[in-house]
Amino acid sequence: MSFWDKALEVTKKTGERVMEEAQEIQRTKQKLDSMSNDELIKIAKNDGFWGNSPRERKIAVAILRSRGASSS
Repeated sequence: MSFWDKALEVTKKTGERVMEEAQEIQRTKQKLDSMSNDELIKIAKNDGFWGNSPRERKIAVAILRSRGASSS
């Protein structure tokens, strides 16, 4: 396999991974968007070992900010 074939393969796999991540973020945002501010605040503050993922916490905070609420 030539250098350019390898570079194309890596670029294609990277693009696929970026698309998967974007779709996962969109699904998480849609799920959290339907929650109340109180539920989102709990998610934003839940950073324990068994807590929500960092992605969920960041999205929850972003939704709260867009609603004019605070996670503090």
